[in-house]
Amino acid sequence: MSTKRTNGSIRNKPAAPAAAHDLQMIYWGAQANTPGQSWGPGVKDHHKLYFARSGKGSLTYRGQTYSVHSGQGFYAPPNEVYSYAADMDDPWNYNCIAFVGDQADLVLERTTLTAQPVFDQPAEMDNSWFARLAETSERPGGDLLQQATLYELLATLIRIAPATQQEPDARRPREEYVRQAADFIHRHYDEEVTIRQLSDYLGLDRKYVATLFREALGMPPQQYLLHYRMNKAKELLRSTALSVTETARSVGYKDALLFSRMFKKVVGVAPSHYVQQLVKL
Repeated sequence: MSTKRTNGSIRNKPAAPAAAHDLQMIYWGAQANTPGQSWGPGVKDHHKLYFARSGKGSLTYRGQTYSVHSGQGFYAPPNEVYSYAADMDDPWNYNCIAFVGDQADLVLERTTLTAQPVFDQPAEMDNSWFARLAETSERPGGDLLQQATLYELLATLIRIAPATQQEPDARRPREEYVRQAADFIHRHYDEEVTIRQLSDYLGLDRKYVATLFREALGMPPQQYLLHYRMNKAKELLRSTALSVTETARSVGYKDALLFSRMFKKVVGVAPSHYVQQLVKL
């Protein structure tokens, strides 16, 4: 584990860099605040959960300001503008945890946090929970223990702030179809995936599936699959010693030359050149 202390905060990173995960903790920490200390408005590129341990403060998100006090927490999504501030008279101290992953949005859809970001902390989510994160980081296999702790946390949030039964029915059916199709691609990108397979999986006409993708994501399913594969390929080239041929097979390409052409089309450089650029960094 690496630890960095700045301006009253302690930020901890997992014990060892992990390969791509459906969910991956990227850091956790603690922050002691002065009266009125604030952050934002701004955006972050990851999901983040805050847990007020003492004092109080406020969160401003999507044009609404929420009061947050000791025993409560709040969720801040990636790529959305928000800000928060400690109270002038009773500034909060908080713990936080940040994570990323292909499945993060799907997991959080099972809670009310995307619509109502403030939640009551469960009794078991006390300081000892974060102490456990630090303790497990020193063990062999600590990164896996920390991953397990992240899953435990998210499962607890689903339990204490579950999405209501009405919410799935209220979601437009076409959005649900796109979510299911994207999830299918995420699980099978390293295999041969065709529009026929997607349409059979969803029970829909192939042309209708393509239309749904274009309307929701601005691209057809094949292009979405291509970009998803190339993002996975970049992760493998960055974090492993796999050859280009091995990487190609790992993301669903039997033909390494075809993979290289598609990689250059999406990324702008050939995979071998991409690796060379990484070495120079």
